[in-house]
Amino acid sequence: AYEKILELDPDNMKAWHEKGFILVNLGRLEEALEAYSRVLESDPDNIKLLSEKAVILKELRKDSEVLKIYDRLLQSEPDNIKLWFEKGLLLSDMGKDADALAAYEKVLGLDPDNAGALARKGLIIGIRRQYAQSFAMLDKALEKDPSNWNAMYGKGAIWKLKATDLAALDRRYDAVKAYDNALRAFDKAIEQNPNNSKLWHEKGNILKALDRGNEAIRAFDKSIELDPRNTNAWYDKGIVLKELGTETEATRCFEKVLELDPTHTLARHKLKQL
Repeated sequence: AYEKILELDPDNMKAWHEKGFILVNLGRLEEALEAYSRVLESDPDNIKLLSEKAVILKELRKDSEVLKIYDRLLQSEPDNIKLWFEKGLLLSDMGKDADALAAYEKVLGLDPDNAGALARKGLIIGIRRQYAQSFAMLDKALEKDPSNWNAMYGKGAIWKLKATDLAALDRRYDAVKAYDNALRAFDKAIEQNPNNSKLWHEKGNILKALDRGNEAIRAFDKSIELDPRNTNAWYDKGIVLKELGTETEATRCFEKVLELDPTHTLARHKLKQL
């Protein structure tokens, strides 16, 4: 019906918008994007349409274009907390932690108790080895929202990082305590989000660091069950199996990594060693 209307009236913006909406529901995102872009040519400041276009671009993983729309929207709504937070998440996914941190700080300037922004900022500053400030911020996030599994994930990730630093200084006893803290944090995060492949993979790596190889393999298996394309879990499972002397199974893991990602040089190197 909309095709017929647009044949007769190609400048009918309502028809283009409705067509875009239908195409989104049909999963034809590239075509939907064209329809929304056509409408925005005549109405470039339409906040609702820009927001809808950003959602489509996110699905298509066109992150730099999403970022441009967020910046345009924030010019109109500079105090939009949700939008600043979404911008922070996008920048984090793009590996732009400094810019992401600025976005989370903007959120906290508008809402100092925002648990999501506290958790994300806590993780970033923890990666910078500002351990005391990081843990304080992550604890505050959990105080504001005990169900925030991202804050618990952050605690696990930062305890793991601290443990690695302590181990490098040959402070094995302190490193083990830090790994134990990381394990408890990841276990709590898994309680809240049991179907997250990444959390199970992180748990497996902690168990591996604690020389609990069989338990690590079970965690990696759960990670792979939840996401069979998780190359990190396949690779780390192969490492543990190799350490345990089960080289045939380790070989299968490294072969699976290369099947999923033929450019994975570490897996190729491990195969040559077997």
